Amino acid sequence: MTRSVGLLLLASLVACTSSTGPEKLSFEGKSTVSPAVPMDVQTVVTVRNEGDKTTRINTNFCGHPIQAFTTPERDGIPVWQSYDPAAALCAAVLTYATLAPGDYYDFRLTGTIPPSLPSGLYYLALTVNGKLVPAGQFFK
Repeated sequence: MTRSVGLLLLASLVACTSSTGPEKLSFEGKSTVSPAVPMDVQTVVTVRNEGDKTTRINTNFCGHPIQAFTTPERDGIPVWQSYDPAAALCAAVLTYATLAPGDYYDFRLTGTIPPSLPSGLYYLALTVNGKLVPAGQFFK
């Protein structure tokens, strides 16, 4: 498996995906949530190139926290997110992964669910390359 990560210095942040051919990317998310308070969450989203051309994906997570929703559709405003995207300090350096056909890249994020979150069933998601990816659920 070949993974290549290049750095591009840009004056502004641009969230995009570029490729050398038509993109056929698959996204799969999963999370592990500890049962102890405070509840720690670890989320992994795997992006796989299912196309026949090499593609490049943006691996910069600035402004894209783990989010929890109250509906399985994961729509509306999240009731929790792993950090405040508006307060995140974003570097002017974008990172990319080049994926050959069949190759993949794992995005990994962690967070702590506050004890103040009311009891209930929550649905996790993470936005990766402009796509909201379901990443499991938990009951608090």
